[in-house]
Amino acid sequence: MTFGAGFDRLSGYPFEVRYSQGALQRARMSADVAADAYRYLRGLFSEFAPDIALIVASKADWSSTQPYGMPYFNDDQGQIRPGILAMPSEQSVFWTEMANDIGGVSGSGYAKLLATYANGAGDLDLQPFFDLVTIHELGHAFEVLSGLRLPTFWLGEIFANLALHTFVATRRPRNLATLEVLPTVGVEDELFTMQIRAEGSHTLEDFESHYAGSSQQMSSRNYVWYQYRFLRLAAKIFAVDGEGGLVRFWECFRGRVGRSLNESTIPSIVRLLTTEVSETLGDAVENWREW
Repeated sequence: MTFGAGFDRLSGYPFEVRYSQGALQRARMSADVAADAYRYLRGLFSEFAPDIALIVASKADWSSTQPYGMPYFNDDQGQIRPGILAMPSEQSVFWTEMANDIGGVSGSGYAKLLATYANGAGDLDLQPFFDLVTIHELGHAFEVLSGLRLPTFWLGEIFANLALHTFVATRRPRNLATLEVLPTVGVEDELFTMQIRAEGSHTLEDFESHYAGSSQQMSSRNYVWYQYRFLRLAAKIFAVDGEGGLVRFWECFRGRVGRSLNESTIPSIVRLLTTEVSETLGDAVENWREW
């Protein structure tokens, strides 16, 4: 059966909402935030309205090669809508493993996480962070379903994170700490970075070669290492450029639909980003090693 087809429906939103049995409260909370972001991004992106379904699924109903707990977007054929945003309705082991990976349960990094993501019983609960990651996936919906022509996968990830950060900083600034603390701690963890640089992918070229779906796909742990950096880069871009950085990002590549792109090398992408999108972004791409 098509993922989400037999789930309950939740009406009253600018996109279809489906949820697993028993997940009504989580679905309503998720849909409220996603709808606010959907309307906000639609206003920034020329009133483009992607045809999507938000699917809030239990572990038993999950349908993805991604680990349970990691929200995702895809536009595969034969779905209930041209694009779907899937998010978990429950806690997952993946979240705990991710937190323990940066500093361990006794490290200073973990203490910083606990100060922001405590569940009231002294334990770590990263669900509030992953609830916001759904907006990252919504950014991909605007990117992919609009035909935005981004020449690399890593630019797509930066675009989605900039959409997420811009929305939170503009519309829900009270949630900025929830969005920023985890990736900040992740970037600051020197041992984690040493391990990735010694054993895994760490350049932008590596990311392109080992993105999801490739024959040599990077590990989830390695992918998260990149995402921490993309999230911190998005915060830096917004601090300098505000909403304008995201709008120029959209307009720069939206305007290239139907035209051949020759900006596939790092130097050519840097030139394009620096002149048409954001000097901050262009500089970060040119000097990726420092991130």
